[in-house]
Amino acid sequence: MIYAIIGLGVAGVTAAKIIRQLDPKGEIHIFSDEPTLYYPRPKLFEVIREEIKARDLYFYDSMWYEERDIKLHLGVKIRKIDPKEHLLYLDMGGSVAYDKLLIANGASSFVPPIDGVYTEGVFTLRNLNDAFKIRRHSFLIGNGKPTAVIGGGVLGLEAAYSFLKNKLKPVVVEGAPYLLPRQLDEEGSKILKGILMSWGIGVLENAKVERIEGNTNVEKVVLADGTVVPAEMVLLSTGIRPNTSLLELSKLPFNRGAIVDSYMQVAEDIFAAGDIAEFNGTIYGIIPPAIEQATIAATNMVKDRSLEYKGSVPSNTLKVVGLDLTSVGLVNPKEDGYEVIRASDESSHKYRKIVLKDNKVVGIIILGIKEANIANKLVNKKVDVTQYKDKLGDINFSLKEISA
Repeated sequence: MIYAIIGLGVAGVTAAKIIRQLDPKGEIHIFSDEPTLYYPRPKLFEVIREEIKARDLYFYDSMWYEERDIKLHLGVKIRKIDPKEHLLYLDMGGSVAYDKLLIANGASSFVPPIDGVYTEGVFTLRNLNDAFKIRRHSFLIGNGKPTAVIGGGVLGLEAAYSFLKNKLKPVVVEGAPYLLPRQLDEEGSKILKGILMSWGIGVLENAKVERIEGNTNVEKVVLADGTVVPAEMVLLSTGIRPNTSLLELSKLPFNRGAIVDSYMQVAEDIFAAGDIAEFNGTIYGIIPPAIEQATIAATNMVKDRSLEYKGSVPSNTLKVVGLDLTSVGLVNPKEDGYEVIRASDESSHKYRKIVLKDNKVVGIIILGIKEANIANKLVNKKVDVTQYKDKLGDINFSLKEISA
């Protein structure tokens, strides 16, 4: 059996590992546009800050792949898939046969239609090459120079933090009413904003970018209300778009991403996982669902229709600008019938929000507190917290005291 995987991100690597566990003898081939081994994308910020060398970035070294007889084809782009003939056509010419295929070619940075986005000194961050370019430019412009990050999501804030560490003066420009609108609520975001501003990171909310200006290098970002943000470097952190051109050329079903069923299947013998996969109209775009999807897809590639995907509970556990943040489940309910209990201590940069439905936990936000594991358990198991409700409003009460 020949297993082919397009993409060497977290979904591709996870799938290869699972396939090898289930089928010790099958051929496994991974094709990747990038010329490097797999690395976790969040570590790119450590590259920008020069806290890690490129060789220490890789999750597995080349020996790991060799020991598992996983054949890597780095810097090799797949131009087209022939589903009927089970062939992959390479961009460099020639073709490769497969029996089972996983499409895990991920997504690319979205570049918004703003005048001036291609001015020198304007960047996106998606791969190691991008990180090197940004690091080089940040040192080129010199200490104390103004920079702008367009987009106040997780990656945008990490970028601003990296620029601050590199002795630049960053300003975050966010179009939504508050930072991290997908992970936080307004109250939690207010605490985070206060922390950032105390460090020297500027924050502009409800801000629409009109254009980016500069001659030989970017000089400023102009907002719709006329506000001018000086910037000698700009990072666009405005979301991602799945890499659907391969699907289109191959005449495979796609909408925003590759349309998969509950077995993560796109077509006969073809599966998809990660940022490219769209399940029930949803593209998750975060690591935990990518791992879950890849595990299910890989299992079904070896053992047909043996595992079903039910969707993932949205869960982010990460460090944002050095602060622990957990956001899991339904954190900003739009309908009636939910109860919200908040606790905070701005002096210690701590915030917690618990969303209940019939006294059962359906969503949690935690900022500045290391309670990620228990938070995920409480939400995934929908634990009834009736007997603890009088304590949940106390920021010093630990969720670890709740039986899950």
